[in-house]
Amino acid sequence: MSSQLRAFEDTLLNIRDLRELQGSFELFVKESNIRLEDKKKLIMNIRFCDSINRLHKLFYNSLLKFEGMPSY
Repeated sequence: MSSQLRAFEDTLLNIRDLRELQGSFELFVKESNIRLEDKKKLIMNIRFCDSINRLHKLFYNSLLKFEGMPSY
């Protein structure tokens, strides 16, 4: 099962401006079907990120939360 966040990955990796990435990421989350509680927390965390690397980390940690770790 793939989360809705996976659809944002290409955009995430191609935006090199912090503010533009924050805005795009936040807009994507707002328009997604993520549970309201998770959505609020994720948007708050997006706003607190002060670098592109932190946004990438937040994104991939969110993927782990919503998709879970693969089992082998």
